[in-house]
Amino acid sequence: MSRVTVSAILNDRYQKLGISEKTAQRVLAQAENMGYVPNQNALTMRTGRSLTIGMLSSSLSEGWGAKILVGALRAIQSTQYSLRVEAVHGAEEERSALERLLKSRIEGLFCCNINPAPETDEFFKLAGERYRVAVVSTNCSFSFPHARIESDNSTAVMTLMEHLVGLGHRQIAHIGGDRSSEASRERSEAFLRGVKNFNLKPDECPVRFSDWEVDQARSRARQFLELSKPPTAIFCANDTIAACVLKVANELSIKVPDELSVVGMTNERMSELTVPSLTTVGIPFEEIGHAGMVALIELIESKREMEAQEITRFACTPVFRDSSATASSS
Repeated sequence: MSRVTVSAILNDRYQKLGISEKTAQRVLAQAENMGYVPNQNALTMRTGRSLTIGMLSSSLSEGWGAKILVGALRAIQSTQYSLRVEAVHGAEEERSALERLLKSRIEGLFCCNINPAPETDEFFKLAGERYRVAVVSTNCSFSFPHARIESDNSTAVMTLMEHLVGLGHRQIAHIGGDRSSEASRERSEAFLRGVKNFNLKPDECPVRFSDWEVDQARSRARQFLELSKPPTAIFCANDTIAACVLKVANELSIKVPDELSVVGMTNERMSELTVPSLTTVGIPFEEIGHAGMVALIELIESKREMEAQEITRFACTPVFRDSSATASSS
């Protein structure tokens, strides 16, 4: 066969050239027998494309962040693209990592848990426009037009609020993450909407933030539980914060769920191992990572310019366990 025919088949362009499926399968079978692997550098030189996607994440050390990466890798496996991943923490690392990725001529950028200051947000925006890099994000607070793949935090929070109110709780406190985090902001705002929707008294449903720090989460829990009239339930922005509340309740000899109900979010592995096990919601992180990468590749290949943020939300699954029960009448 001619080199053109073999090249078209190996690069999945044979149908456009009218090459039969039978011929294609013969070539692909022989390539597999020979252990043939395409030369990515040669392909880049020939096409003028890097076929590289960059990923910035500040949550690779977290279980949920790793799951998003796994989903993204699963989506890219069957494509011609390669993925370059950068772990970042803070504005300086984010900017430096983006500069390195742009130098490698990435065609797309997948961002996870990046919550930039205004000047960094503008840098990301200008870099994307100047180098025509498609951008997809999850749990990021960018202001510029791009595709966002998110969990449905609002509905998840409302489901747990309905659960607690149905159990008779009227004094429900909330411990959030931090004010810059997109997930924390969405969950805290949804909690406050729940307070209003269920006709609860705002002064009996206080909100405090922990900056996602264990020590601060314990401190906020102690502040709530040492009040003269403590809440009968505490709604936590994630399961780690909820585990901190359980620890403080145990230290103060407060029985969960008899005297206090505790709920979290994210359904981390620990949520089944705490005593009692945590009521929470499961978030499909791998599916979010997979969908984000698929959306990014579609943007790269279509060359479609985003005129606004386009948000796709994934439903969360409530998981009712032993840490929530009927409100104490005392």
